[in-house]
Amino acid sequence: MENSKRADRRKQEDIALTRALIWFTAAMVLEFLLLLVNKYYVNFTADSASIRLALAMGTVLKVTAAVGMIGAVISGVRTWKRMNAGGELPFVGIVITTFLLAVGVSSALIVFFYRPAVQLLYLLVPAGAVLALVYYLYQKEFFFSACGVGIGMLGLWLVRKNIGTHDLLVGLYMVAGAVVLLAILLLALKLKKDHGVLDVGGKKYEVLPKQSNFMLIVLSCVVSLLALAAGLLLGGTVAFYLLFVLLGWLFVLLVYYTVKMM
Repeated sequence: MENSKRADRRKQEDIALTRALIWFTAAMVLEFLLLLVNKYYVNFTADSASIRLALAMGTVLKVTAAVGMIGAVISGVRTWKRMNAGGELPFVGIVITTFLLAVGVSSALIVFFYRPAVQLLYLLVPAGAVLALVYYLYQKEFFFSACGVGIGMLGLWLVRKNIGTHDLLVGLYMVAGAVVLLAILLLALKLKKDHGVLDVGGKKYEVLPKQSNFMLIVLSCVVSLLALAAGLLLGGTVAFYLLFVLLGWLFVLLVYYTVKMM
């Protein structure tokens, strides 16, 4: 019996590692594509061949933005139907949908905002890869808290740098970041009420163990929202110091969850 439990645990760990590596690989593919875009579309040279290539890449990016978003919607609908039919989260469908959405949104941002969008995506993509590793290989509680704190830190960095003085890009990120933070906060409160179980279409999914510390997730989101608001209202200098506040909070969370695992 003990050997069976050990074998089952090892199998689950192997599955988690494989899935983490798949997400990490997808992120690295996106990062490689960003490097190509930065080299041949953003930092092109003055010779005619380089200019023609940059113009061609601009057209490709516009097509990719449309195809990626439409493909993400189609894949998302199919994934949702399969989930309702099978009662399980189809991992492959989720990966394909997320990758198509990331490609579509990234392409659209680059078309509209050019260099500042590439600089922002340089940070977002590796951050997503790290969060995937945290989700599958560390405690899921920390994943949600890290998402909240990470959104706040990146927002403060944008306020501090105001990359390319693109206020619209900063504003869009702030709105999107606030929406995601509120969504995580509300999800944590709902999971706390339902002991870590999420009811979707009549089917129940255990998102977090019932003994999880849900209030730390809520607190992380609240702290990040307040930091974003303060940085946006008070300017770059305040945002710079608040970055270290959030970094310190993230370190405290990391120590807490590490000790909790022992």
